[in-house]
Amino acid sequence: MFELTIEDDGIGKLSFEVRKLFNVGRSGRDTTAVRKHLDELRRTGIPVSDEFPTFYPKTADRITTSNRLEVLPNAKTSGEVECVLLVDGDNVYVTVGSDHTDRELQKTNLEAAKEIYYNIFAPKVWRYEDVKGYWDDLIMRSWVEKDGQRQLYQEGKLAEIIEPEKLLMEVKSRVIGDLNGMVIFTGTFPTLSGELCYSPWFEMELVDEHAGKTIKHVYSVEPIPWFKG
Repeated sequence: MFELTIEDDGIGKLSFEVRKLFNVGRSGRDTTAVRKHLDELRRTGIPVSDEFPTFYPKTADRITTSNRLEVLPNAKTSGEVECVLLVDGDNVYVTVGSDHTDRELQKTNLEAAKEIYYNIFAPKVWRYEDVKGYWDDLIMRSWVEKDGQRQLYQEGKLAEIIEPEKLLMEVKSRVIGDLNGMVIFTGTFPTLSGELCYSPWFEMELVDEHAGKTIKHVYSVEPIPWFKG
């Protein structure tokens, strides 16, 4: 159960129980951009098919709003910025998140690479109805630390991602029962450099320039602190 803040005309509260969790991959409307992201993965030795979009269920407990993520020692992991949809009865809420993935494990078992670490999302949300009219104009960005410097890692508009209504229908066709309590990580953009970065922290934001508001979240990536190695 998560206690979330709804940002609209005022400040509201949402108690949200995660019952189902889906990661959507390769969800770009532009097939060229999708193939670019697949090429990024292949360059790191991750075998991927040309199928898209793809849908990966996760156990409902593998999600957090924390600012800290523990990873295994010497693990090669990275985040990727994603728009996140939360279905609460007849209402849909929107926020920003990261599907943090073990990139070495991804070379042999994609589902396990997604499951091993938590998905992370910001504890502030918007009502989908409030931003639906200009959805394609919403901007997502992420930053990483590289060579000791904060570096812009990903950037794009949600016009590049498959529309929420279509994603919800696709997810519904793969789910037993209704979507109440469903969290959907809707997919990501290629990195600006064309390379994955195994950064010790990850910063992400979802920007609504029409209303002049932003959802931002930052988390650190830390090896298990009590293990000597």
